Amino acid sequence: MLLLGLLLLLPLLAGARLLWNWWKLRSLHLPPLAPGFLHLLQPDLPIYLLGLTQKFGPIYRLHLGLQDVVVLNSKRTIEEAMVKKWADFAGRPEPLT
Repeated sequence: MLLLGLLLLLPLLAGARLLWNWWKLRSLHLPPLAPGFLHLLQPDLPIYLLGLTQKFGPIYRLHLGLQDVVVLNSKRTIEEAMVKKWADFAGRPEPLT
């Protein structure tokens, strides 16, 4: 009986953890996420990324494998991120590529 109770409690706790993580991510005000992994299959990747800029704006996120990558795709946003707000980007992890 105790084992059955633990087996029922485990998915409930896992679901609560997933909802909590989703709620925390929702409050971070992240840039929009380009859906899917199709950008990895594009033969002309820079042209495809420019198309995403027209759809999502100059700042958006992509999935590269399991890692989210933020793409800055205009001179003004790159200058703002790397010159004016450089301290916010100083502690970012090195990419695997």
